[in-house]
Amino acid sequence: MVDLAIIFISLLLSFFFSGTETAFVSVNKVRVEVWRRRKERFARALWPFIRHPEEFLYTTLIGNNIFNVAFASVATLYFRDALNPEITWLLIVTATVLMGEIVPKTVFNSLADWVVPRVATLLRGFYYLFYPILLFVRSISEGLLWLLGHEREELQRFFSQKDIEVLLKESGYGVERIDPVEGRFYRAILELREQRVRDAMVPRAEIVAVPEDISYRDLIATFEKSGHTKLPVYRRSLDDIVGMIYLKDLFLGKQEVKELVREVMFVPETKRCSDLLSEFREKNTTIAIVIDEYGGTAGLITAEDLVEELFGEIEDEHDEQEVWIRPLEEANTYWVNARIEVERLNEELGLDIPTGEDYETLAGFLLSRMGHIPRRKEKLEFEGITFEILSATRKRINSVKVILPGE
Repeated sequence: MVDLAIIFISLLLSFFFSGTETAFVSVNKVRVEVWRRRKERFARALWPFIRHPEEFLYTTLIGNNIFNVAFASVATLYFRDALNPEITWLLIVTATVLMGEIVPKTVFNSLADWVVPRVATLLRGFYYLFYPILLFVRSISEGLLWLLGHEREELQRFFSQKDIEVLLKESGYGVERIDPVEGRFYRAILELREQRVRDAMVPRAEIVAVPEDISYRDLIATFEKSGHTKLPVYRRSLDDIVGMIYLKDLFLGKQEVKELVREVMFVPETKRCSDLLSEFREKNTTIAIVIDEYGGTAGLITAEDLVEELFGEIEDEHDEQEVWIRPLEEANTYWVNARIEVERLNEELGLDIPTGEDYETLAGFLLSRMGHIPRRKEKLEFEGITFEILSATRKRINSVKVILPGE
């Protein structure tokens, strides 16, 4: 009877240590920080493990191995007379793998945030119980590392993006409630880490650039007409950009346009926006040419474009208010700028136009459906909605009339 009790308790504790190891790795670290600041009782036991993860790992590994060995040893002695050795070995291995590894890791991984607060104090007790063994194991590990010429690296405590996203999603789980505006800003920062330059750039079709051999007078006229303060300079085509001209350099008194051309930064369209923002700061610049996988010019991006991804559209005294949607005289009929994002159009008109990986704007949606660049007055019917082209060139759609189905 005592042997059965030892077998059961050993397997149960092996289950506990194996599952706790997984729960600790999976628990939301930001939430643990919140527990600590709220001075939860269990947080006092848990926090030292967060600060020194190696202490936790030593505790769980030692505990798991001790009770696995105890279970296997006692079970072998208990069943050796009742079962043949092969069946005994198979049962012990199966029980150890299932109840000491697979099942606890699966269960505790899903319940990490619920489990960790409830086992923290008990686990801290085992840490003190195993402390002499822990010191012995640590000294052996560090000795081997020293012989191999390596130093023990402290496991770093960090908050992952997922941890912070969970906290923002719960919005107010912690000590002080997160302001909704601040919450949107923090989410935008996290999203900026995932966004690529191609998502924020000015597309190639909208770049205003000047040829390398442009006259001084024409250059000034282009600056005046475009309203920009920086213009890319190309040699043979837009795929052969040689530099950038700044409006302020026109006041240096140089009459040769080539003398005004500055070096320009080139970035791939797959670069992360957050990385580009850091690079802008390091290189003390605010503009770059975006190139595609073939080396051609895909677009242009500025620091303002990146900041607008965080704060929304930034207007200055030179910006003209761009109109995206305007109701027309006919009922349920709207003039729409073809450059409007599909998500914004859906939100403002209550539509359900699908978004896709190949397009983000209304123009992109129409091109994907029609298969060609439409001419003026061409129409597309989609789920009762009529899209009529109002203005288009050989290369792009400018504006569209959207007619919603009548009530």
